[in-house]
Amino acid sequence: MREEMPRKPFIKKIKTGKNRYIYDVNSNELIRVNRVIYDIIDHIGEGEPERVIEKFKHKYEAGEILRYYESLKKAEREHNYFSARRPGISSGFKSEEDLEQVLKSNLNQLILELTARCNHRCGYCAFSGRYSFKRTHEEKDMPLEIAKKAVDYFLAGSRNDESGESGDGRNGAITFYGGEPLLRFDLIKAVVELTKEKGAFERYRFSLTTNGTMLNDEIIDYFVANSISILISLDGPKKYHDRYRLFKNGGGTFDVILDNLKRIKKQSPEYFGNSISFNAVVSPPYDMDALIDFFCKRKFFEPFRKKTAVNFVDSYETSFFADFDLEKERENPGGELERLLNRYKRALIRGTHEQLTIEKQLFLEDFHTIVCRPREFLGDSIPPLGSCIPGQRRLFVNTLGKFYMCERVGSNFEIGNVGDGINIRRICDFYKMYDDFFKDCGHCWALRLCKKCFNSVRRGRDFDVQRKKEMCVKKLRHIEKNLVTFCEIVEEKADAFKFLEEVTVS
Repeated sequence: MREEMPRKPFIKKIKTGKNRYIYDVNSNELIRVNRVIYDIIDHIGEGEPERVIEKFKHKYEAGEILRYYESLKKAEREHNYFSARRPGISSGFKSEEDLEQVLKSNLNQLILELTARCNHRCGYCAFSGRYSFKRTHEEKDMPLEIAKKAVDYFLAGSRNDESGESGDGRNGAITFYGGEPLLRFDLIKAVVELTKEKGAFERYRFSLTTNGTMLNDEIIDYFVANSISILISLDGPKKYHDRYRLFKNGGGTFDVILDNLKRIKKQSPEYFGNSISFNAVVSPPYDMDALIDFFCKRKFFEPFRKKTAVNFVDSYETSFFADFDLEKERENPGGELERLLNRYKRALIRGTHEQLTIEKQLFLEDFHTIVCRPREFLGDSIPPLGSCIPGQRRLFVNTLGKFYMCERVGSNFEIGNVGDGINIRRICDFYKMYDDFFKDCGHCWALRLCKKCFNSVRRGRDFDVQRKKEMCVKKLRHIEKNLVTFCEIVEEKADAFKFLEEVTVS
């Protein structure tokens, strides 16, 4: 029988200006080591220690090399550290019955695409025609009958525990989406009133994503009376917001949104402070400080300093940058993020991180993943991280009543419809493809720190190998940078991340 070739330990070596570290994948531990161990650890699976001594005798004494070689082998033999074993990749669903049990009465969020119409023509919009494999603006609305069927399905399949999971007695959410959902304010009211008729209104949170230009007195009064939260798209100061967020006639939208916000504050200061949040799309040329000054230093926006999400223009499969003569800007967000990360790093060391807002929103989840990683050894298999189960956490229903994973994936990879419900077989087939597509992740040192979903690796409705390769390069660079930064922070302030032990990041 042919002897199996020895393999390298399943590790990643990390170096700061002060120290050297080994991230041991199997144990999920990050261990500070000396120079000798850092150098020789890749070679402990090469057989006899004499080979390692021969490789490094020009740098270290033979006795020193042997001592640390034996300590590494003992750690592997007695405690399973620095093992060369690699796990398989498996989502864990062996049958349709397994998956059906997970999905049963576990649906948390219904997202209704009320319309594909919009009163804006934003330059970077996913539906602008500048993105391959995505629909364009369409004159389609969701019929009332489809909305009713979708709500009935959701009410029957959502979480029914009385305690809820949100802390406010509500255990699920119904979200209105578009296009611009306020073009169908009539349907929003119909859905809300339907839940009241069924005695379910108090069990759910209601929200919508809007461009904010159609918020008149009638709509505001209704939202205030029914505690409907709104996420408003606002990209910062007028000169930045109005670059790309335009009405159909090409006019800027900033002034209308600001006037509507003032109207809301006047009608209900409490609702203004508690039920509004913002999503800012950062577009080129980039100026993060202007965005931070706008949302975090203006008194009017004080209630929203911790309720502003930031996203960058999606640069995948788009002509946006070419159409606006911005091709040189395509990769520039990296420099802005590097600068903000260094600012966040300094604040963590000083203990002033709570004073930051946008920076924390951008980087908190990354450090939470490192700090709160499970300290347990890998089993024989591990599921790809970062993917929710289609049809469990959220369900996106388009204008035609078809079911999809979420609003980000949009109308790609149908998983059912309002007439037939969830197609379990379809989801099972998806997981078979998903596990096969990510099977090489079992050999990647970052598999326990890397989160990715179908949306980040798809091309239309299909898995895309080339996109995955590009994603892997960026993610590995990003995760390694985060590990180095984490170590540098802890070297300066050992308890810098203690606050994360009590923080939940969704």
